[in-house]
Amino acid sequence: MGVRLFERDRTGYRATSEGGALIEALQPVQDRIEGIARTFSQDDSASEAIVRLAAPAALSQVLIAPRLGQLRMGHAGLSILLHVISGAAPARLGMLDMALTYGRPVAGDMIIRKLADVGYALYAIPELLARHRMVKSGDLTGMPLIGFTGQEPAWPPAQWQAQAERVAQTVFRCDDAESRRAAMEAGVGAAILPCFLAEQKPGVTRLLGPETLGSVELWLAVQKEVRHVSRLREMADFLVDLMKDRQPRLAGIA
Repeated sequence: MGVRLFERDRTGYRATSEGGALIEALQPVQDRIEGIARTFSQDDSASEAIVRLAAPAALSQVLIAPRLGQLRMGHAGLSILLHVISGAAPARLGMLDMALTYGRPVAGDMIIRKLADVGYALYAIPELLARHRMVKSGDLTGMPLIGFTGQEPAWPPAQWQAQAERVAQTVFRCDDAESRRAAMEAGVGAAILPCFLAEQKPGVTRLLGPETLGSVELWLAVQKEVRHVSRLREMADFLVDLMKDRQPRLAGIA
């Protein structure tokens, strides 16, 4: 084509602006090829039916994995391949059949549906509160915080964190909610956590609720090409019903 597509430097190869434009132009072709591969792998009569699902780590551990047994009771040949993700909405699903994401996905090769609002709150153990004064008005002066790395600037809880850092110090940043909870339970600081995760165990104090920190929308994205495959409809229905029945818990309604 008479243009340079890649340049080599000390760390490897990188696309030029022309190469980047070509990659972007070819992306629909790649999506179609992956769609063909999915079509030929979606045989409901197969002895083992595979569903490729992506979901945030905390949601996978607390709500989805413990209840997969009830789904498989009526689908003995069903095999679920669960990919753990940070939760950010993907621009495309690739070889995944469906994904649960925090935030509205970009609708392209996907059918999307909002399932719930996931409330976030600020939690701490009593031992930490005994060492740091916090009045009922929400004064966080001098309070050590455990929060996000800054990769979710549009999330209301991340925006609240940015405001709180004017008077409090974020001493530990991690986008994995389980790691933030572990640090909170060790007394490292007060942690910003999804309510459904933090309130599983007794002995944790909610300092500020979703009415202050806000919430994040939970969405389900499903590939258009496979939406008529029975086992994928059943998996999607299972996820919809599961989240519907737990909406108050997900929202953090005390």
